[in-house]
Amino acid sequence: MATALQTTSTRDALVAEVRRRILSGDLKPGEPLTENGLATEFGVARPTVRSALQELAARHLAQRSGRSLQVPTFTPDDVRDLFFVRTPLELEAVRRIIAEGRSLTPAEEALAAMQGLPETASWGERVEAHTAFHIALIHCAGSERLDRIYPAMQEEMQLCLAQLGDSYPGPHDLAAEHWALLEAVRSGDQKRAVTQMREHLEGAMHGLIG
Repeated sequence: MATALQTTSTRDALVAEVRRRILSGDLKPGEPLTENGLATEFGVARPTVRSALQELAARHLAQRSGRSLQVPTFTPDDVRDLFFVRTPLELEAVRRIIAEGRSLTPAEEALAAMQGLPETASWGERVEAHTAFHIALIHCAGSERLDRIYPAMQEEMQLCLAQLGDSYPGPHDLAAEHWALLEAVRSGDQKRAVTQMREHLEGAMHGLIG
């Protein structure tokens, strides 16, 4: 029996559903993403599936393996490279926020939403909330170009975090860690805030690498 997709765009709905499964861990690293399999499961035409898979590949949520696509498998080197790009962006954003005394309201609201997740929230939902916080913090820096490039990188970051669930066993641990980070930025002490952010990112990277 085909799984129904409830949206105005079947292609966008398929992208959203496959993305959800990848980021929740329902689809494991290395698992194939085939046109025939998805077309059969969701009862949609193969061209629709092909277009959806192209979008997922563009967002780095699917990677080519021979002639087909599969859920990406991150190696330790992949994780290090991702943080190599991510870390200077977030550190510089923190420096600018403090130097210019910029408002932290978007980050505070995103973090409140993260903390407000119910006990039953899935790891995938917590990862989405985590991403929303970091995007909001970046937005506080007031750079239009940084706002454009950073969310795209977070697609891969979410894929990494989808494999990190065991490092945060309690539903509120993720929020608590980020409140500590936000408090450091709120302090106005640039050295403290940059150090806290660096330690936060290094801890996340080492948690992913194991």
